[in-house]
Amino acid sequence: MKLDRRLQKRILEAAAEAYPFPAPHGLYIELGAAETKERVDANLFYLAEHGLIRKCIELTSDGFALPTSNGIQCTKSGMDFLADDGGLSAVLGVVTIKIHEDTLRELLERKIRDSDIQPEEKNRLAQRLKGLSAEAIKHLTLKLLDEGVGHLPEAVALIGKYLHQLPL
Repeated sequence: MKLDRRLQKRILEAAAEAYPFPAPHGLYIELGAAETKERVDANLFYLAEHGLIRKCIELTSDGFALPTSNGIQCTKSGMDFLADDGGLSAVLGVVTIKIHEDTLRELLERKIRDSDIQPEEKNRLAQRLKGLSAEAIKHLTLKLLDEGVGHLPEAVALIGKYLHQLPL
């Protein structure tokens, strides 16, 4: 296979050494005997496609990829990729999930309907759920989330028990 994680790491680290500037006159890395121009080109192109390096290649008229005269430059994504903590991308990349009250109501009702309780009790709980205000649904969801987080150790134990039962 042309793609090689160790070679990609060496390329990224060499480009990161010069950050924020391009590595002068192309990228200088020690290549082993097994590294061919084709493998290096493929890995440079791959890293560029993922936005980890830029200005790294020009396609020649005969289809070869060559480092540009400006050299190979590590991007912010490349720097974050190399960072042990994920860099600023990990800090700034917080995702907020908003779930509409009707969606929560449907999820809760489905769980009630799928439960093992008596049908009369299912109907009674489903009717009470339908009558709750948006604020009450929010409060109920937070209480359920709190209960769920409180039972995480038990959930982890169940996952472990299940995984041990699976054949290898």
